[in-house]
Amino acid sequence: MGLTKKGRLLGHFSSRALGTSQHAFNTEVLSPDNSSQQALSNESSGNELSQKERILILANGSKEPPINSKRSCKTITTKEYYEFGEYTFAINSKKSGCYTQILKALIAQTLVMQSIYKRVLFMRFDLHLGASMPDNKCITKMLKRLRKRLIYRYGQTSFGYVWVREESNNENLHYHFVFMMDGDVIRYPINVHEQVKKIWTDMGGTFHFANHHFIDSEEKLHEAILHGSYLAKTRSKGNRPAQTKDYGASRLKIDVL
Repeated sequence: MGLTKKGRLLGHFSSRALGTSQHAFNTEVLSPDNSSQQALSNESSGNELSQKERILILANGSKEPPINSKRSCKTITTKEYYEFGEYTFAINSKKSGCYTQILKALIAQTLVMQSIYKRVLFMRFDLHLGASMPDNKCITKMLKRLRKRLIYRYGQTSFGYVWVREESNNENLHYHFVFMMDGDVIRYPINVHEQVKKIWTDMGGTFHFANHHFIDSEEKLHEAILHGSYLAKTRSKGNRPAQTKDYGASRLKIDVL
């Protein structure tokens, strides 16, 4: 079953890709993993905007209306489902809960990719460094190199991504990644994985492939978000210098026609 109009946001929005050519990130510093200092989020309350307007605001990276703006900052949810506009997604919130701002970035970027391409390749992989680093310049470098290779091979194309930084107490620094591209052009994810692996190993790290999804229906969309929500878990985040970011995302945006 193909995506409905709600699933692809077509008929209501047109899309444009911003920031990938400039390697811009939508980044956020999260507070340390301490549930006693976090407020549980309830995204459905106190919002009089229509659901489509809400999707537009969140996908465009804008702040929520003032009534919710404070609550959307550094919040976690321990619920099994997360509401985003017209959608209710099952999420992997067991044990530690999920940061809602990472969930928003993941869902928004995935929905924008769906508005661009009728079939989206949604990949998740892990990048390990081992030794601790004071910043995330390695991710900026990797994305620049990857973008150059992908454009050389597939032509000018949009891609979406979300990454999170995690570091355990023994300084085992690693990154979890969700990376998305046109699923009609790239039918075999191994082609992208090999590019990422080559770049990252040349930088001294190790690569691990987790799984992939081809999103061409609402059922596949929900499966991908459930899988990708692992990035939003609170465990192992916050162990970094004060000004270093815990996550970053592409800046694909949706515009009203």
